Amino acid sequence: MRFSEFSKYLLRLEETTKRLEMTDILSDLISKLDVEEIDKAMYLASGYVGAPFEEIKFNIAEKMMIKIIEQSFSTAKNPDIKDAIQEIYTRTGDLGTVVFEMKKTSKDYKEPLISDVYSKLLEIANVEGTGSQDQKITKTSDLIKEVDPLSAKNITRIILGIMRLGFTELTIIASMANYLKDKTLTKKIEAKYNIHPDIGLISKKIKEKGIKGIDYINMEIGVPVLSQKAQRVSGMEEIMERINKVWAEFKFDGTRVQLHFAKKGHYQPKRSPDSKSQSDLFDNKKDDFLIKTYTRNLEETTHQYPDIVEGAKKQIKADSVILDGEGIGYNKETGEFLPFQETIQRKRKYNIAETAKNIPLKYFVFDILYLNGESVIEKPLHERRKLLSEIITPGDVIEIDEYIETEEFEELEEYFELAKSQGLEGLVIKTPNDPYQAGARSYSWIKYKTADQKLLSDTVDCVVLGYYHGKGVRSKFGIGGFLVGVYDEESNKFKTISKIGTGLTEEDWGHLKNICDKVKVKELPKNIEMNKIFKPDILVEPKIVVEIGADEITVSPTHSAGYALRFPRLIKFRQDKKPEDSTTVKEIQKMYKNQKNGK
Repeated sequence: MRFSEFSKYLLRLEETTKRLEMTDILSDLISKLDVEEIDKAMYLASGYVGAPFEEIKFNIAEKMMIKIIEQSFSTAKNPDIKDAIQEIYTRTGDLGTVVFEMKKTSKDYKEPLISDVYSKLLEIANVEGTGSQDQKITKTSDLIKEVDPLSAKNITRIILGIMRLGFTELTIIASMANYLKDKTLTKKIEAKYNIHPDIGLISKKIKEKGIKGIDYINMEIGVPVLSQKAQRVSGMEEIMERINKVWAEFKFDGTRVQLHFAKKGHYQPKRSPDSKSQSDLFDNKKDDFLIKTYTRNLEETTHQYPDIVEGAKKQIKADSVILDGEGIGYNKETGEFLPFQETIQRKRKYNIAETAKNIPLKYFVFDILYLNGESVIEKPLHERRKLLSEIITPGDVIEIDEYIETEEFEELEEYFELAKSQGLEGLVIKTPNDPYQAGARSYSWIKYKTADQKLLSDTVDCVVLGYYHGKGVRSKFGIGGFLVGVYDEESNKFKTISKIGTGLTEEDWGHLKNICDKVKVKELPKNIEMNKIFKPDILVEPKIVVEIGADEITVSPTHSAGYALRFPRLIKFRQDKKPEDSTTVKEIQKMYKNQKNGK
């Protein structure tokens, strides 16, 4: 397919907010693509050039893109077009639209295929070393000049990571089921995506061999599995009603870490045909181990955790394994756990060794997903825990999370009090006979936090939707308040729940403005539902997650979530969470009922 035709599909997706219509457009697109280009098209439509965990990045920010646009459109007759670029950018707030408007009168362009454009984008992303910036500018400028205006707009947005088409991989999965003319296959495809989140590979195998194609895709080392998530309940009584015999573990206020480990020479027998040879994943021939860590957002963090890497080499007695757990900082002298805001300082690019020394980690492992070449997620929890105890030896870094099993309400309460006494967040309650449900949020896991005992002393994970200019003393920051929302799973939209102006230090205000300005937009994104009375001075893409404390939830006729937070304040920034992992509207409804019942 020509990239120009592909771009017309992207335009149709951009112009609709209806999920069913998006599904139909994508289904039609899938039917028109051939086997060799469908994976590339699905990546590009999603706004990247590979699976997210591969982290193929362009490293081209706004300022460099403006230089690229200048180079693309400067001519002998019009050598200085900075003013024209700035006028369009100020008016639209979108460099993709700037490129489109600058190019729309041009007739001098080619009609490259999707695969051709994809190859050139990959080439741009892979440019490294001395002079790489100049090379990126030249190669990107050449590509923009080569294609039609609409294609140039989409290429610009893909490079900047601002596609904003309003759909997720789940929409693509539903579209594949539509393409196969069997909507019941959606769950099967989603289950495969949850253990191998590579939408390009999955779409290619379905296009090639139908639904049987995904049988060749398996869990493997170096491909993160989507984490299982916990549900919320109204109180401890509901926990005992839902689970007869509970399995209770401590809930740590740390950062989720998925650990992949393999000894050299031990490759999984059921590997995915299109995935990298595992030998290619070893950094060099001298490596005896392959060790990688990932966040719940599929981001690789191996370089951030040298202590976990060394701990894995010493403490894991297996040929290959995937573990799920929580990393939490601790004080070496007292043994006390550190607050989340200190633990999260380990998430950095520089001064890693020094930070690891100042903020050492304990890695509390609570599950095993894969062992010696085979997935074990279908095994019940108590069997998986037995496997854990067999492969993890005592050491300084990795510890197997403690737990109790009980049918007694009083014993669960006592364990909860023990968690509180150790300064922990609370408990995670699990069903002992259940499998690991990758990517799911179900009542198989239930979180019960210390704060759940009191009205809304519990916190809410919200997504920042924009900010308001400061007044008075805050005018020096340029920000004096911000708007947050929660996630509505049914509509795949973020809905407003509160304006916030307290709980931030001067440093917090500066940090919030800085990260907001990196994702600001001119128009309200399609996946945000907002009453115009709350429209912020600066709108942003829903990418920033913050933890908010409040005194109470109230019904709101004006906030699109239907509820509002009373006396909200910022608790902390949650760089470790995706926007879709924020508190849901359904959870807010449950919390509201909980406080009404006085639980």
